[in-house]
Amino acid sequence: MNDAIRYLPRAERRKLLSEERKRRKTGNWGSWERIAIDEKAGKGWVRQVNTAFRNRVFAVLVRDLPNGVRHLAVSSLSGDRPTWHEMQRIKNEIAGRERTAVEVYPPSNEVVDGADMFHIWVLPGNLPFSLFAVRENEPDNECGTKCGAYVADAEICQ
Repeated sequence: MNDAIRYLPRAERRKLLSEERKRRKTGNWGSWERIAIDEKAGKGWVRQVNTAFRNRVFAVLVRDLPNGVRHLAVSSLSGDRPTWHEMQRIKNEIAGRERTAVEVYPPSNEVVDGADMFHIWVLPGNLPFSLFAVRENEPDNECGTKCGAYVADAEICQ
């Protein structure tokens, strides 16, 4: 559960969490409100957050990195993990339908889990591979396949 509601009276907390469940089930999240963040607060990467968005279900912190990657940190009052479809919708609505985003599972010594937040990184370009066997309109490369194509020995041609 999000700390924002932890200290509310139990009946009020239950009402808010029930409303969140209903909105997630119906997809009726309401409109996104953009919140500019001028004053930097917090520690670590949170100090680099420049914008936030919220609707009636989710809040998203946005951190634009110098390399063009856009980090989206997603939370809800319940702290429940967004489904794949919810994260796809959040990515589409905040970063754009044609953008690619990834979720990262880092080495154990780099795991940061101080809050019930779920992270995706929106890339400035395409991945070096495709979810399909061959990406359309990609030039052939030196190994005779289309870029991003699966190669029998599990290498990706670059």
